[in-house]
Order: sequence, then C-alpha cells, then structure tokens
Amino acid sequence: MRFAAILISIAAFLAPCASAQTAEEVGREILTAYKNRDLEGVKRHLPPVLAMTVDKTFFKDKAIKSEVVGLRRWDGKVREVRYFATKAGVTASVYYDEDADPAKVRTFNLNKAGNTWKQALGSFLVLEKEKFAAYEGKEPPVRAAARKTPAAAPAIVQGAPQDSPNKGYVIEMADGTVVKDPTVSQLQKAFEALGEENFFITLNAPDGFITASRSGAAYDIEYKDEQGQFAAIDEMSADQAMDLFSAYIKREKTWKAKAKWRPFD
Repeated sequence: MRFAAILISIAAFLAPCASAQTAEEVGREILTAYKNRDLEGVKRHLPPVLAMTVDKTFFKDKAIKSEVVGLRRWDGKVREVRYFATKAGVTASVYYDEDADPAKVRTFNLNKAGNTWKQALGSFLVLEKEKFAAYEGKEPPVRAAARKTPAAAPAIVQGAPQDSPNKGYVIEMADGTVVKDPTVSQLQKAFEALGEENFFITLNAPDGFITASRSGAAYDIEYKDEQGQFAAIDEMSADQAMDLFSAYIKREKTWKAKAKWRPFD
C-alpha cells in the first residue's frame, strides 16, 4: 500500500496544474524556506519520494548548514532565471546571489515535470558567469528539449527478465525511471544507467529503502528501516554498491555487514 501511495503521489506531481508557479516563484519560495529553516516549505517543493526521507534532522546536515548560513545575507530577490535541457527534461537555473569570486554566481536548480517545478538534488551551485549566460533565456518547450538531448539508453524494463521479479520493491532514479517489482538483472541495468545527470537510485522495499548517490566514480549510500536512517561511513565503488543493493533486494541477512554505518544526521 505504501508504494501504491508513492506512485499515486508521483503521478499527481507529474500531472499538469492549471495554476502552476513559475520557476522564479518556486525558486524564491524554496530559498526562503532554506533561509528560515522551514522544513515543510522545503518538503513542499521536493519530489514526493525525496520528501518522504526528509525529517527534523535535515538542517543538521553539514552541507545544508553551509547553504543556510550562506543565505543569511540573501535579500530575497531572484536576479535571473535561465534554462537548459538534459536527458531528464528541462532544468531552470535560478541565479539568486553573487559569489565571493566576481566571475561566478550562486544558483539553485529546479527540474520541470509536467507543469510543476521541483527542487533538483545537488541544487545549490556556484557557476561561472559565462556558463550561466550560455543557458537559454526562455524555457524551451518539452519537445524541443527532447530533440536537443541525446537519445536515451534502452529502458531498463525492456527485454525478458533473466531472473524472478522481487515483489514489493520499486526502483526510482533521478531521471524519473520507475520500475516496479524489479529483477536483479534490471537492478544491474539501472546501475549501469547512472551518470552525472542521472546520478541517484533508490530501491524501495516493503519495510524501508536503500539509496545511492553518485559522486564522480564513487557512491554515497544510505538506508532506512524500522530502526532508523543510516549512512555508510565510506564511499563505495560501483561494484561494491551493486553488490550491496543485490544483497538487499535478495533479502540476505548479512547485507548490512557489507559496509560500516553511522546514524544519518
């Protein structure tokens, strides 16, 4: 039932909205929520599957703390919004402040889904002014964006399954891919599809989830179960991460022993 609710919420999130906000409006609301440490305000503009993982410890994260401190001097104004297309769709780059380096600007990324803008993972960025200026001044139509991006890799759901489906599990990826009851082979293909843009994968289970975020050639791993949420102390290679996910989906009792864990904070 929990996953049915997740899929319904994702469908609602993707559905067109008659009174959709602009990227500038959404960006301003999100930045204000971070500045004021407004947890519900942050969650409101996260994709549902990510919003579920956000709790009262969110603002204790070192990276988040750093951004909140940086927003103390923000005057609440959005300087400019520019757009670019990726394989996942259209992204809005919200320029909200100057950087200490006069050749750079501080930006915040939003992803478009349907008529709705949602916070992208790794949203806070410092960009060269030239790179920001090279983005488009107007939001490209979805079809135009699709033409500008490379053809997507074959869907991981294609082809006859090589092993049994794992009932109650759901794969979700940064590019919007969702695979229900995946096989281990499909999980392997999902890992092979990860890259700079499609950079995270979450494997939802009936009693929790495990997620991997790619950073260069390494992966940061987190999981959540009835005992709480935990993060791997050390980064993992692609092979190590896949081995861990494979053990997780196979319900191996010793899967946690494949890494050292600390409470997520």
